[in-house]
Amino acid sequence: MESNKNRGIDKSKPVKVYWNLQRNCYSVQQNGLVVGYTDHIELRDVTFKVSEAGRQRVLKERRKNVHAFIVGYLDDWDADRFWDVKIVYNPYKYDSFRLWTDDRTTVKSSEAVALRTIDGKSRILSERRIGTHCVSYLA
Repeated sequence: MESNKNRGIDKSKPVKVYWNLQRNCYSVQQNGLVVGYTDHIELRDVTFKVSEAGRQRVLKERRKNVHAFIVGYLDDWDADRFWDVKIVYNPYKYDSFRLWTDDRTTVKSSEAVALRTIDGKSRILSERRIGTHCVSYLA
């Protein structure tokens, strides 16, 4: 991870990660400050957060802003994990993070996620154990 202004990360505290449109990578925040930028990061004990006020601003202005975060604790890479669930978020389509395979299913949390930059785009992958953390969305 590329450090921002030599700020370190306290692994005992959660971080907030979001897709940075200007840099085409992930920005990592802790204690309200950006501590670094990265193309890949793994998190555990994850929750997915969307500010509805920020999303409404996107819809009104038709211009994206930082309003959706993945919150969790830094995790070390584990070769035994199988990242087989893709998660997506699009403020113009959804009010929350969703399963790529079934966008009617809202994703609230996950035991672990891998955030990757592939071909300049964000990819959010989770372990299969997400199933118990999904809530069906009925329109």
